[in-house]
Amino acid sequence: MVYQLEKLRELLRNTQRACVITHRHADLDAYACGVATRELINRLGHEAFLVVPEGPSYSVKSFISKLGINYQGLDSCGELSLVFLVDVSTYAQLNEFRNIIGNRPVVVIDHHEVRNIAPTVAFIDPDATSCSEIIAQIFRELGIEPSSEVATLLIGGILSDSGRLSRARPETFEVLAWLLRLAGRDYRDIVNAMVEEMTFSEKMARIKGLLRMRAYRFSDYIVCLSNVNAYESSLADVLIRAGCDVALVASEHDNEVRLFGRCNKRIAERVSLAEIFNELARYFNGEGGGHATAAALSVKERIDITTLLFKALNSIEQKLHVKTIRIND
Repeated sequence: MVYQLEKLRELLRNTQRACVITHRHADLDAYACGVATRELINRLGHEAFLVVPEGPSYSVKSFISKLGINYQGLDSCGELSLVFLVDVSTYAQLNEFRNIIGNRPVVVIDHHEVRNIAPTVAFIDPDATSCSEIIAQIFRELGIEPSSEVATLLIGGILSDSGRLSRARPETFEVLAWLLRLAGRDYRDIVNAMVEEMTFSEKMARIKGLLRMRAYRFSDYIVCLSNVNAYESSLADVLIRAGCDVALVASEHDNEVRLFGRCNKRIAERVSLAEIFNELARYFNGEGGGHATAAALSVKERIDITTLLFKALNSIEQKLHVKTIRIND
């Protein structure tokens, strides 16, 4: 990390204005990391702005509202000389903001295993629970303490992306203890702020997705396929909790088709969803990446979602050298 920090300092010396961009519809980890990155750049003496394409998720709005934290984020960056991408594995996650990058240097803060972005400076750690953990470590390396508000956001980001610490590593607990001291808040208040009531639209998306689900098996593994118009990752998480070893959820958005995947550790030990989705991206001329247990794909073409789902299923079969069988009543 020391070498990357020196490269970052060199970039900042020639920077007039930096723009920090999260992935679209930022979750708590992406938003927290974005706000923290903006504060860090400001603390280093440079002007920085934060953009959240499509605005933050409901979970972010709920969290900051309960804790009395003011929302940060603009609709554009204007003139800029340096771009920071946080929790972004593919340019497709930036929507129209990908067009502002051009030939400008790019700094990436990320924990995805597979990505299609070649950064100028990279702070990438696939073993980290979250991007919030990574940016907190950068603060510590630089000897800078984040504000109470940013420390609180980073705690929420770590808890959210680590599955309430179920995927934590020793470094996670170390940085979490440091952030708690700086936040100056009761840990229980932060945890309670993460509890949110599901919106009616998300409930409907989950129910429709469950009604449309098709399940396939091989050996004692189950692969589930479905499609919805929104809340794809939410449905995928529900399918995994329901007993699916792999959940593939597709959606259509104007001239874009998206695919979201989740799998449990049993499958991830045999095949990486990130690698499969990266291969699917090449096949469909799209962009994809992620983690071994969670990945996403975006294709800017009109593709039948059934075709996309079955191509993904076929890719899993080929990787595992198996043939699935449809589960019927």
